[in-house]
Amino acid sequence: MKEYKFIKQKSTPIKKDADFEELLNSYAKTGWTVVNTFVHRGIVKAVLEREKEE
Repeated sequence: MKEYKFIKQKSTPIKKDADFEELLNSYAKTGWTVVNTFVHRGIVKAVLEREKEE
């Protein structure tokens, strides 16, 4: 069974892309993979997926 997580880019004035990349990499280290990304009102959002731990 899979589980999903919805995350968004934090609204910081400097290094937004680098900060979001760092956030995605931190989730990847715990088994999450990105399955979709989109922009809504200027904010990057992502859907993550991983196998659910039972």
